[in-house]
Amino acid sequence: MTDVTIIPMTLDHVPAAAEIERTVFPDPWTADSFFEVIGITEKCWVAVKGERTIGYLLTQWVSVEIHLLNVAVTPDCQRTGIGAALLNFLLCLGERHGMRDVYLEVRLSNHAAQSLYLGCGFTKLAVRKRYYRDGEDALVMHRALTDFHLPADDELAAGDTSE
Repeated sequence: MTDVTIIPMTLDHVPAAAEIERTVFPDPWTADSFFEVIGITEKCWVAVKGERTIGYLLTQWVSVEIHLLNVAVTPDCQRTGIGAALLNFLLCLGERHGMRDVYLEVRLSNHAAQSLYLGCGFTKLAVRKRYYRDGEDALVMHRALTDFHLPADDELAAGDTSE
């Protein structure tokens, strides 16, 4: 996995991310969907090797929770640690920003992705019936972020320098 960098996704990355999406998912998001997500959240990243986008990660952060919307890696780079690197990047970033939990949905038929998530500490939580447009069920998975703690009132007051 040498020479791979994870950087914030920009609009310039969308065509490559949409192409990855089309090659790895049976019901891919459109480029417009990527533009919409980037417009809503700044919490999207790409894995690049040289000038080439080889993976991406789309998330939504709400309160103390992260919802992993989508993650994918080009077929020729799968099973090389890129997916795990993207997930570990997200987990570390979430902990640093005081997030408590990460949730995701994955197709019941996507055993490779489930294995990746389990290897990154996610657990199986529930099944969402007919979650995908084609009627397939989704497995809901969860990962607690271990360093999370709510600051005490005195910590909040001591850290507040806005006055």
